[in-house]
This record gives sequence, C-alpha cells and structure tokens, in this order.
Amino acid sequence: MIEFGITDHLEGPHDCPSAQVYEEIAKQTELADRLGFQYAWFAEHHAHAHAGHLPAPLLLAQHLAGRTRQIRLGTAIICLNLHHPLAVAEQCAVADILMKGRSAFGFGSGSTPEEFGLFGLPVAEDAQRHARFADALRLIQAAWRGRISEAEGVPFAVPAHAPLPLPAADLPSRCWLAVNSLAAARIAGALRFNMLFSHLRTPAQYREYRAAYHQAGGAGRVAANRPVHVAKDDDTAFARAEPALRILWKRFRAEGKIPADAAEPRRIEDLCAHPINFIVGGPERVAMQLADLHSQAPYDVANLEVRWDGVDVDAVADCMNLLASSVRPKLTSMLGR
Repeated sequence: MIEFGITDHLEGPHDCPSAQVYEEIAKQTELADRLGFQYAWFAEHHAHAHAGHLPAPLLLAQHLAGRTRQIRLGTAIICLNLHHPLAVAEQCAVADILMKGRSAFGFGSGSTPEEFGLFGLPVAEDAQRHARFADALRLIQAAWRGRISEAEGVPFAVPAHAPLPLPAADLPSRCWLAVNSLAAARIAGALRFNMLFSHLRTPAQYREYRAAYHQAGGAGRVAANRPVHVAKDDDTAFARAEPALRILWKRFRAEGKIPADAAEPRRIEDLCAHPINFIVGGPERVAMQLADLHSQAPYDVANLEVRWDGVDVDAVADCMNLLASSVRPKLTSMLGR
C-alpha cells in the first residue's frame, strides 16, 4: 500500500513570528496524525534561507511527538555537512528514545551557499561534499551500533569510544537520505538508507537514481515528493492554488531554478510544469497524476507538500482531508493495492 507523508519547510515572511509558523505546522501535523498520514517531515533552514523559519527540525519533531499518537516524525532534512556528525548521532539517539521509535530522520549533504557561509564553511566541490557526507553517515551508524572505531573517527578527529545512548536497533532502517544526484543515490544504496526524492526532479531522474541505488546495494523504501493542492473539483483547486503557483514561479526564477529571462506563463497548467512539478486538481485528477508518477517511477511513500504561501490554512486543511478521504483510496484502487 502506498503510504502518505507530508513535508514542510516552515516557510513564512521574515517578519512573521516564528512561533506563529511553528503552531500552524503543529496543528497541520496533528491533523495529519488524525487522518492517518504515516509521516511528517520538517526541513532545516537558517537565517530565512528559502523562506524557512526552522534551523532545528529535530527539536520540532520531538516536540510534536507529544502532540500526536501514531504518525512518524522526522527531518527532511538535517543538512549534515553543517554539523559535527557525532553531535547529530547523539541528538538523534536521544530523540528516538524519547519518541519511542516514531522517528524517521532524513539527512542530506546541504548545498545552499548562504547557509554554509553563516557557519564560516565553504561549499565544497560535489565530490568532496559527498565524500564528507558519506564519512559522516558512517560515523553516525557506528555511534548507533555502540562503537566508533579509530578508522571511523579519523575524518572528524573522533577517538575510538563507545557512545551513549544507544537508540533502538531498527533506527537505521527508519532513516532516509535526500537523493538529488547519482552520487547521493550510490551513498544511500551502499549504506542501506531509504531514499527521499525532491520535487525538483523528473520521473526520468528518479529512475536513474533508483537504478544507481540498487546497483550500490540499496533495497529500502522510496519517497517521491510533489507539491499538491486538491479541492472538491478541478476549477476550485486551480483557483485556490494559482496565487501560490505564481509566488513560487517568481521565487524559482529569482533563485535561478527558472531562467532569468523566462516570461511568466499565463496558463495555470504551465505554472505547474517542471521544475515546480505541482499537482493540482480535484480528487480524481490528483489521484491519476500520482498514479502516473508511480507508473513512471515507482515509489512507496507519496511525500506531499501541501502548505504554500498564497494558500490559506483552511484550504490546506481541506486539501489534507480530501487526500485522506478520497485521493488515497482512489490511488490505491488505480494501483491495484
């Protein structure tokens, strides 16, 4: 059965109180829990990079474990190259124990120059960045096993020792890597992590990454990410989503994801195209698009982003209710699961 998760980047205007953003996401996560969503992931961003208000997603995940009952809570992602991996390993171990196994931690190497600059760190070339990322993940896995060897500690000047606390033995199998390149896919496969795909990537890229992942020995789960807005019918959904789509399109152009000289599309459907890859419509249309994505690049978790600047909180709640009550059963039927 396809599972449903939500990811949120805790976005909001710079002058919006962070407490307001956090509480909005807390209520969204409580609703997701009641509706039977399997995952809620929170992104790490510093100093309002990508409009985000949350530099410490692990803290939010742990807090929300006390406000929910069954949903798995995690990070998508912790930017591992901004942190010392031993500190991350210890913090995740503590959080997993306190969350009683409901954690689903995601890690990525990080690549936003502005965020690296805040910590006095350069953004390394891809090969160096991925090498450090892999070393950090190996050290984290060793810490969770209860013994860091001298060799595992060398890249970070960590002496051989037996870390505490020890998380549940199955924690590594519940963890995910953000995969946005073939190199990251190979790391995820070699180290036996699950894979989190970005909505910025195409189904063809998903297939390439999955092949590289399996070739490297990976056999875990795949979460495919897409922004989604569903309403009672197609017309209502497009009307509600259009302000968010236009805001997002302009932001992507400013960030260089869309060419600077590109003219803003007039048709709403064109705004949904790559690289935004936004799924909009009534329940039938959204289910069909998710089924089509699955047919092109199979996934285990539909990792959906439902909250966007330009869509009010009531419309987000309506979207989530329809995803659970209508889209999920339609998608299950279409996939024969």
